[in-house]
Amino acid sequence: MLSEVDVFASDWRRAGHEAPPTAALSMQELDPPDHTPVRRLFTTALRDQDLDAIAAFAVRDTAAVFEQLADAPSFDFTAEVARPVALQAVCRLLGVEPPPVAAFAELSDALVRGMDAGLLPEVLEPAMAARGRINALMAEWFTAHRRPGLLTQVLHGAGAAGVTEDAVWNNVRVLFLAGFSTTVGAAANAVLALLEHPGALERLRDPALLDSGVEELLRYDGPVQGTTRACVETTRIDGVTVERGRLVLALFGAANRDPERFAAPDELLLDRHPNRHLSLGR
Repeated sequence: MLSEVDVFASDWRRAGHEAPPTAALSMQELDPPDHTPVRRLFTTALRDQDLDAIAAFAVRDTAAVFEQLADAPSFDFTAEVARPVALQAVCRLLGVEPPPVAAFAELSDALVRGMDAGLLPEVLEPAMAARGRINALMAEWFTAHRRPGLLTQVLHGAGAAGVTEDAVWNNVRVLFLAGFSTTVGAAANAVLALLEHPGALERLRDPALLDSGVEELLRYDGPVQGTTRACVETTRIDGVTVERGRLVLALFGAANRDPERFAAPDELLLDRHPNRHLSLGR
């Protein structure tokens, strides 16, 4: 379904839904051909960053945090480890100064909860307020001195790529939030899975298992559980007729436990191969 963009749209306007404000559209809400130049601009900029250096900083940041917590009787992994490390990493990627961790986490959580506004209308207003405060933060980035990074590169290359400045900032916001919240969720889920599987924790100390082990932890309990597409034309899914305009929820978590794709899908197998999970999307 995720690859059938002619039938299932990320851009719900193609299925007859009311157009959202232009500022609300990002790569997540666009399909080709509108999606293509934006994706190309950001993908090129991402590949041009020194990702190995950013990763090395993240490792050092993590080690420093654990050293500070070494004598603590207990600590909150999400709040005291995952959030500060993830925020520093995504800000290094963008080339901007990181905001205070706790305050930004509150804004990020409000926006994430806002994704459920269709089921819980009361979360929409706090989410929109958080979006406004994050937009104000990014406006400060526009006028502040920026370090070399992805943000500077996409702003410099947007005109030649045919991408508007509004689209750049909108996608930077999405990247900033996803780079924070998805990383925090993935790290917290991985730690929980390893604590529930002590044998796996010991096995993961083997460097040869690190790459496949991380992929398996993402499959086993991914940070994003699903996404929604709008049906562009009436079609059938497993014998069920889906009319044009209806919304279809694709559950990554269920796909990652599909026994037709994964042997022993409910087991944590750190050497699993192949492992074409959907935890970070298609």
